Amino acid sequence: MTPEDPTAQGLATMASAGFEFGGSPDQVAHDVRTMWEQLGRPPGAFAAAARAVAVLPQRPEVPVAAQAERRRLERAFGINPVEVELTAALEARELLERMARD
Repeated sequence: MTPEDPTAQGLATMASAGFEFGGSPDQVAHDVRTMWEQLGRPPGAFAAAARAVAVLPQRPEVPVAAQAERRRLERAFGINPVEVELTAALEARELLERMARD
């Protein structure tokens, strides 16, 4: 399975979003494993999903002069700061890599 496979993309998105919204590693692993089971337990899915984290869509960059306005709008709309998204992506990749080894 490749990182571009919809299954890998879905598992990567689920793991990243789970961490972004405050899920614990155990809860995110449970949710990802449940989705994997519902998809028929495709072999290689966790390893492909770990690699897929790197190709998930990212927010567009903004000029330094516009970053304060961006942060203001993020707070106003309840959007997590980009740092939270990046940390969640790293946690998701690490979790998926562990799941692939197990």
